[in-house]
Amino acid sequence: MAPLAPAFDPDTLLAAVAAEGRAVDLAGAVVHGHGWENAVLETADGWILRFPRNDEVPFAREVAVLDRVAQRLPVPVPRVRWTGAGTRFAAYRKLVGLDFDRAAYLAAPASARDALAASLAGFLAAMHVALTPAEVDELGVPPVDHPRTLDVITRHWARVPGPHRSLVRPLLDRFAEGWVAGAVAGPTVPLHNDFHTGNMVFAPPGPVSVLAGVWDFSCVQVGEPTFDLRYLDGGPRDLLDRVAARYEGLTGRGVDVAAAVVANRVENVLDAVETDRPGLWDAALGRWTQTDAGR
Repeated sequence: MAPLAPAFDPDTLLAAVAAEGRAVDLAGAVVHGHGWENAVLETADGWILRFPRNDEVPFAREVAVLDRVAQRLPVPVPRVRWTGAGTRFAAYRKLVGLDFDRAAYLAAPASARDALAASLAGFLAAMHVALTPAEVDELGVPPVDHPRTLDVITRHWARVPGPHRSLVRPLLDRFAEGWVAGAVAGPTVPLHNDFHTGNMVFAPPGPVSVLAGVWDFSCVQVGEPTFDLRYLDGGPRDLLDRVAARYEGLTGRGVDVAAAVVANRVENVLDAVETDRPGLWDAALGRWTQTDAGR
């Protein structure tokens, strides 16, 4: 496998792509560097060049997973056309569509909200059967490790700001009683595991319409279906409720919305303590407050 990029600034990434000698127009290319696992170079002629940030990102597995599931899902996903020989990155054509518009969603009639939710539920229903158990084993798709999450937060408890501990402790108790104890209903399925509206595009004309594409399969793991809905906690909550209901109707599997909310918020805590970035606390608490207020 090619080595990682030595840095993720525009000059380094542009040089890495140029060195491959591919027919890619790099004039006006833009770097999206906000991703946790990957940095992205987007070109004016419609290429996405996606660079993993470290060796913990399962680059080869993601490429293999995308190859398997591309024809098994109801909307387009990245089709990797080539990978870097001198630097580790994947190249695929940009998925075209509209960004999620939270304000428009909240203002939309119930029929439009239901149509959007149904398209998300349909994707998850397909994703959760897109790999057979044999393929999961072959590709080395790991299970979600809930005990590790609880262990990391417990070990770094001193990093939880004092004023927030009375809020975090009940969350951890519910997480332990539900997710760590294995009390959230299964079965175990292949999860997209990064299913939030920032990894999606929607069909025009919008502003509230159906799913038109999903990317970022670098976090694929196996676990309970409810876990794949956790990021919709802030999507806003009305969307989570509608997707859960639609998913249950499509699959006959139960979704525990309260457990999904707990999983999302405990992951917010994990990010804050693991990275020791105090600013993440205010951001997380702001999202929780907004969501709980129905905004």
